Amino acid sequence: MQSSRTRNRGVAAAAIAVTALTVTLLSGCTSAPADNTGGTESGGAEPEKFVIGFQQPLGGQAWREMGLASLQALAARPEYKDKVEVKIVRTNDNDAAQQNAAIQNLIAEGVDAILFDPASATGADAAIAQAEAAGIPVFANGGPYDNDYVYVVSTDWANAGTVGAEWLVGQLGDNKDVAVLEGLAGVPLNDGSMPGVEEILTSGGANIVARGTNGWNEADAQKAMAQILQSNPDVGGVYSFLTGGQGIPAAFADAGIDFVPVVGGSGYNGEACTLVEYADDGLVGNMVFGQPAIYAKGLEQAVALLEGEDVPQEQLFPPLEITVDNAADYCLPDQADNFQLGYDFPGLDLTVDEVLAFYQK
Repeated sequence: MQSSRTRNRGVAAAAIAVTALTVTLLSGCTSAPADNTGGTESGGAEPEKFVIGFQQPLGGQAWREMGLASLQALAARPEYKDKVEVKIVRTNDNDAAQQNAAIQNLIAEGVDAILFDPASATGADAAIAQAEAAGIPVFANGGPYDNDYVYVVSTDWANAGTVGAEWLVGQLGDNKDVAVLEGLAGVPLNDGSMPGVEEILTSGGANIVARGTNGWNEADAQKAMAQILQSNPDVGGVYSFLTGGQGIPAAFADAGIDFVPVVGGSGYNGEACTLVEYADDGLVGNMVFGQPAIYAKGLEQAVALLEGEDVPQEQLFPPLEITVDNAADYCLPDQADNFQLGYDFPGLDLTVDEVLAFYQK
């Protein structure tokens, strides 16, 4: 007799096929309901849990660690803890080959579903082909991935880039000279977003006079901005992709230069608190970032699929925006500057205390 886990994997595979058909043909098909009666190979034994693997590159980065904390906090809730086991595999670098190998290991362990934050747009294709052959659903969770088999549950990162760029264009006065700092070259969400960002800026009349890299690290953003200010002290605005809302104002303050409009977006507590601290000194900013709790949303969707629900193939969610108008609502004075905000996701209602139980600073 099949175990409940094996039966539900079959249901998930059927749901994948049906969802693909729905996307392709725009038909009204839905998947069959899962067998959730709790049947087991031997009557009276506890039903097996769904084992869901999560592969995370850049282990140790605050955004991704908060994402994992939110995922684990959701898995620990009563409605999930008796039916879900999460296996987290970190790799230290944004290395597609390492990620591919890690996903293959999860497949070999017989997990029921795999979530991963893509290290590249196509670098895990070999592992994904193996997952497809085994009937294991795969979710790109955190960034986009170019594979028809893969479900995508992600922030709309392209929108995250252009929202900030459009805001900055609207803030520029007579001085249209701007500095632009990209995030981390080679990462899909950076490389896919920056061309659109620069197009919005230049088509809006901005003149990009300096470029740098923030490395998705506030200290690096501050250092890069300080170097730019040495040769371009008169910039009229700064765009920094997904980091910099704290480090860039600090560079201006250290140089004794008046603040200009700043786009950042790491979602660190320090960004929100910096806007609060310097509001009276003229700092305006728009800190655009995706909630790391998108990982928890991915877990929710993976469980729904395994239970036989019809899950959309691609789900893109709008980013959060922290400005001078709402910064006080986000700033947590009792938390460190590098405490990652965005620990909750609409509809999940995760609390600070829940995620702190799992957050690795």
